[in-house]
Amino acid sequence: MGEIVDAIAKLVSALASLAWPLVFAILLYHLYGPIRTLVESARGRKFTIKVAGNELTMEEASEQQRAIVSDLQTKLAELEKRIPSSVLPPQRAINAQTTNSKRILWVDDNPKNNSYFFASLEERGVRVDIALSTDEALAKFKSTQYDIVVSDMGRPEGSKAGLDLTVKLKAQHPNLPIFIFCGASAARNLRDEAMKAGVTEITSSGTTLLSALPLSYES
Repeated sequence: MGEIVDAIAKLVSALASLAWPLVFAILLYHLYGPIRTLVESARGRKFTIKVAGNELTMEEASEQQRAIVSDLQTKLAELEKRIPSSVLPPQRAINAQTTNSKRILWVDDNPKNNSYFFASLEERGVRVDIALSTDEALAKFKSTQYDIVVSDMGRPEGSKAGLDLTVKLKAQHPNLPIFIFCGASAARNLRDEAMKAGVTEITSSGTTLLSALPLSYES
């Protein structure tokens, strides 16, 4: 009798050890669809952060940071070659003394690409307003007085939209500082045309742009 009980116990134990993998396999079979959907959703979902009011994916934020760091490294290397480390150019020294009274209109059809520049300016007390097109920029000027305009070059409205905006603004505000922040090719090839149109500076370097902006009152 005892041997029969032991045999039954061993059989139950063996069936139990086989049952758990079977139960797991059944659950996996039935849950495969939802699990797969969840995993694919997680892969497709991109974490985002907000910079100066613009929502950036981590990839976009990393790319902007990479570009800024690369630009800074290039400019620092150029400075080390050209001037003694103890000397600061007079214009740079003036621009370093910022006030909180300046207001910039930044015209760009894809403004989130410049989110870190906006944040940098706002940290220095500068008010930055955004316009997505030439028409919107001109409309904003009807109700607001801006001290500086920064524009990209090409927009859906035209490959030289930045120059078109400059001409229209200069007709109404001859002394308005206007800066074109664009790609390296446009900055190089359109420089003469930009200067003739009245642009204060045209550059593809964020470092050059920020240092050139007249953000302080001269004594």
